Amino acid sequence: MAYSNFYARFYISRQKVAAALASVWSFIPSRWYVLSAGLLQIIVWWQAIFIYRHLSGDLLVLHYNVDLGIDLVGDPVRIFIYPLIGLVILMLNFILAAAYNNHQDGRIFTHLLLASAMLFNAFLSLAILGIYLINFR
Repeated sequence: MAYSNFYARFYISRQKVAAALASVWSFIPSRWYVLSAGLLQIIVWWQAIFIYRHLSGDLLVLHYNVDLGIDLVGDPVRIFIYPLIGLVILMLNFILAAAYNNHQDGRIFTHLLLASAMLFNAFLSLAILGIYLINFR
C-alpha cells in the first residue's frame, strides 16, 4: 500500500512540474530569453574549448586586475568552470520562473529571472573573451 501511495504522489508531482515548465515555455518572451541564453551558452562553451585547445603552456591566466595585474593563474581545465556556472544559473533561473509562474506577478518574475540569466551569459562571454585576449595577445 505504501508503494502505491508513493508512486501516486510521485506521478502527481511530476505532472505538476511538467505543467509548470510547459506554462513558462508557452510564454513567448521566455522562449526568446531561453533560446538566446542557450545560444550564448553555446558561444561560451565554444570559446572555452577554443582557449583550452590552443593553449601551449601548462598555466592559464584566469583573471586580470587593471591595478594589480594578474590575479588568478590556474590549470587550463579551470576555464570550463565559467560556462558551467552560466549553465547552472540559466537552469536555476528557469526552474525558479516555473516555480513562481502561478504567482500574481509570475510574468514579471519570468522576465526578470530569464533576462538576468541571458545577461549573465552575455557578460560571461565577454569575460571569456577577456581571458582569451590576456593569454593570446
